[in-house]
Amino acid sequence: MAGDAKGELSWLQRIGLAIVHPRWALSIAGDRQNAGRSGSDLLLAIVVLLVATRLRAVIAAVWLGAAVEGALGARAFVNVLTRTLTVDLGFLVIGAVLLWSFAGKRRDLGRAFDLACVAALPLVYVDLLATTAVESFAFEVPVVVMWMISGIAYAWTGTLIAFAMPEARRAGGHGMSPPEATVRRARRAGVAVVLLAVVGAAIQLMSVARHVELVRPMTKGSPAPMFALPAIGPRGELGPKIALAPGKITILDFWATWCGPCLAAMPRLDALARSHRDVVVLAVNLDDPAAARALFDEKQYAMTLVADDNLTSERYGVSTIPHTVLIDGTGIVRLVARGNAAELEKHLTELSPPHP
Repeated sequence: MAGDAKGELSWLQRIGLAIVHPRWALSIAGDRQNAGRSGSDLLLAIVVLLVATRLRAVIAAVWLGAAVEGALGARAFVNVLTRTLTVDLGFLVIGAVLLWSFAGKRRDLGRAFDLACVAALPLVYVDLLATTAVESFAFEVPVVVMWMISGIAYAWTGTLIAFAMPEARRAGGHGMSPPEATVRRARRAGVAVVLLAVVGAAIQLMSVARHVELVRPMTKGSPAPMFALPAIGPRGELGPKIALAPGKITILDFWATWCGPCLAAMPRLDALARSHRDVVVLAVNLDDPAAARALFDEKQYAMTLVADDNLTSERYGVSTIPHTVLIDGTGIVRLVARGNAAELEKHLTELSPPHP
């Protein structure tokens, strides 16, 4: 039986309740005595997710800010947050708007957001579980499986939004508490979430310890990491892999089709490729191979277009784009230009004078 008055539940119990008995979690979130609490719960859950699944990227951002420039580190950290939260926060807003719209005469935007925060928790749980499993067992996850995992998360969240609709139409403040047995199960579920996060964070830390080069900022004088990136052929098809050529001066330009500054820099890079014919200029696309190929065909660029494999951009410390790296013939980095490659031509000319 439920209690007569709502007892104070801990954060562990509240996030666990969203797993073992989501209707009770929604009931507590909809009670105006707890206004804003589910938002705080979701925020703390997101912090746990970041530590458990993105700690390596966070460490890299902090190191970049300390070793190179604080503003670059801040931008890299914001980029980590953006990649992690954009979709989740988008679904949170959509869920809140839906709940507010269907609440009828009892419309309360704050209450709708509180309920939507509970509904968004599955996105955090599935991301935490899937990422920790992949990191633990070094899985190569097919794209189809990734879509299936995302589908499960969104379906779970959608189900909770459906459960929340009657709560959104009900008067808040009924003051009931879940049965003790449900609370105990909820606490166990919350502890399981935290333990999973601890495992994820430990895996991230061990990865950093074993591969410091993946988080150390790429700077002048560093040995250039080896790579083998697939060339982008007609219609975006991936072809033979291109590696760092021994004895060749190489420019790596990491870019994306949606990046305005990247597109603005392309003509200058293409001019360098044409005037320094002994230099390898690799345009490393980070987003859409087909769109990148179409752009290169339209502009008739002379650069070699390749696709990133995620590992290479991580090894080269790409946190913001455009990100341009100049490597000499001995495999040593001579310049790392994050955003502004104004000095690239000067450094390249010193290594390789332009052909007449």
